[in-house]
This record gives sequence, C-alpha cells and structure tokens, in this order.
Amino acid sequence: MISEELKELIRPAILVQKILWFVIVGSIIFYIGFVYIFIGGNEVLATSIGSGIELLIYVLAGAATLGSIFYYRYALSSKNLKRFMSKEVDLELLAKDPRTKKIDAGKLAKLKSLSVLEIKIYSLMFELQKITLLSLILIELMVIFGSALAFMNEDVSKIVPFGIVSLVLSFWMFPRPESLIKRGQNL
Repeated sequence: MISEELKELIRPAILVQKILWFVIVGSIIFYIGFVYIFIGGNEVLATSIGSGIELLIYVLAGAATLGSIFYYRYALSSKNLKRFMSKEVDLELLAKDPRTKKIDAGKLAKLKSLSVLEIKIYSLMFELQKITLLSLILIELMVIFGSALAFMNEDVSKIVPFGIVSLVLSFWMFPRPESLIKRGQNL
C-alpha cells in the first residue's frame, strides 16, 4: 500500500499521462474526421499515384507501429522495471520546479518524508510519462501516414486501417500507473 503523501505527489504525473493519452487519441480521431470531411467520404476515387512514395509510406507506418509496440513492451518489461527501481533517485532533481529550475523546498520536504520505495515509485511516474508520450507519438505517426495516403489518392478509405490500428494501440497503451506501481512494489 502506498502512503497518502505519495498519492498526493504522483497525482499530477498520472493526470498528465492521461491527458497526453486523450490528446493523442483525440488527434487520431481528428485526422480521420478531417480526411473524411476534406476528401468527401462518399466518394472513393481509387487513383493511385503509381510511385514508390506510397510503398515508402506503408514501410514507415509499419516501422512506427512495430517501434511503438516494441518500445512500449521493452520499456515496461519486468527486466527494465527492475533496473529502474534499483537506481538511486536524486531528490533535489525531483524537487526542481521545471520552469524556474529552482528546488521547491516544500516539495523536497514532502519527498524526504517518503520511504525509499515510495520515492522510486514517484520517480517511476515520470518515466511512465516519457514511455507513454514516445509510444503515443509513434502511434500518431501511423494516422499521419494514413492521412498522407488518403490525400495522395483522394480516397478517404486509405486512412481507415491506419486509424483503426492507431486507436487499438492507443487503447492498449492507456496509462495504467496503478498496475505499474504494484509491479514496482513487488520487485
């Protein structure tokens, strides 16, 4: 069980992760809707540009898909989590105000009141933010590539598989900090 102090300290980090997730998923839906509205979803003009650009886009989208899956699974693997949890945590770095770069004395005092495990869990929430953001950016690239194909071919249906894969992966990668905290505690 984690203390109330830790819950209070990690609440903003968890909120940021979930906001980032909703922003990325919202942008995926936006891209799909924009292409549908712009091209006119009722008209399917299957005009291929007949160049290697389309193949390149498929390759890049596949690379982004695989990259997001492998990075997400690796970054949250038990091996990587165990390595992260064994590292020393710099409390002063965690207590710095990101805007002013000055140490927040109140936050530092709260951090010092936590156990070693809780400090590591607090630090882990920022690692989870990084993992979530990078994974979702790679996922968003897929729908961008799908948008490009749809515009190039003037065919709204070209974005659909990219959008579906992007949304499925986004929901799979929804931030679950509670699960990660439990895994971190059990190491």
